Amino acid sequence: MKPSLGGCFLLLLYTVALATFSTGTDHGFGYELLMSKLEALEDRVTNQEQKTQTKIDSISTGLESLLKFVTSQQSAQQVYDSCDKVPVKVSGLFHIRIGPQETAQLYCDQEYDGGGWTVIQRRFDGSVNFYRDWAEYKRGFGSLDGGEFWLGLDRIHQLTYSAPHEMVVLLEDFEGNSTYAKLERFEVAGEQAGYAVNIIDGFSGPAGDSITGIRSLKFSTFDRDNDTWPQNCASHFHGAWWYSNCHSSNLNGKYSKGTTSEYATGMVWYSFRGHHYALKSSKMMIRRKK
Repeated sequence: MKPSLGGCFLLLLYTVALATFSTGTDHGFGYELLMSKLEALEDRVTNQEQKTQTKIDSISTGLESLLKFVTSQQSAQQVYDSCDKVPVKVSGLFHIRIGPQETAQLYCDQEYDGGGWTVIQRRFDGSVNFYRDWAEYKRGFGSLDGGEFWLGLDRIHQLTYSAPHEMVVLLEDFEGNSTYAKLERFEVAGEQAGYAVNIIDGFSGPAGDSITGIRSLKFSTFDRDNDTWPQNCASHFHGAWWYSNCHSSNLNGKYSKGTTSEYATGMVWYSFRGHHYALKSSKMMIRRKK
C-alpha cells in the first residue's frame, strides 16, 4: 500500500524538525511547540483524508447503484422466455413470453435461491382484498410492482403447462419466524378443468406439508363452488383456494394478525402455526426446471 501525499509531507516535516533540534539543548520549548503544531497538522490531514475517502466510497456506491438501475431498466424492455433467462440479479418487473404470441409483465424474484422465480402470489400487510370472485382470480389482481397481488389462474396455467416448473412457498408469522415449503413439480390445468392441480410432487421444507393435499382439486371461489364439502369452503373460510372439505392451507384467506378465535379463516398453513393462527406474509413462486 502506497503512503498518502499527506503522510509523506508530514514525514518530511518531522525529519526537518528532528534535524533542527538534535544538535542542542537550548531549544526545548521551541521543539515542543513545533511538534505540537505538527501533531495538530497531522490530525487535520488525517481527518481530511478520511472525508475524501468517504466521498470516494459514496460516489463509488452511487455509481454501482446507477449501473444496476440502468442495466435493469434496459433488461426490463426486452422479452425473455422466463424469469430464469433474465440476466440481471435485480428483482422487478420484466416482459416474459407466456405463449407463442403473448407476453406479459411478471414480477421476477432474482434473489431467492439463485433467482429466476416468477412470483404468483404475494401478501404481507393486508392492503389488498383477496376475497374475490372467480373472474378476478382468473385474470389476477393487485399491484405486481411492490404490492400485494394474485397473478391470475390463466397466467399460472399458461406458465406451468408450457414447461415443467418447481414451486416454493415462503411464509412468515408475526413473531418473526420464517419458513418455506418447496415442491419439485407444480402444474395447473386450464379453466375448463377448473384450474385443477394436475401435478404436485416432491415436497420438502421445514414448513411442513400442508400443500400436497390439493392434488387433483379444482379451484374454488365464493361464486364457484368446486370443493368436495357439502357447504361452500370459500365462503365459509373467507378465501379462494384448491379446497377439498376444506383445507390445511388457505393462503388467500382473510388477512388477520396472529392468534385468532376464528377457525381456519385466516392466511393459514396448518403444519406451521395451526388453524387458529393467521400468518403475516406469504409468497408463492414458480421457476422453470432446468
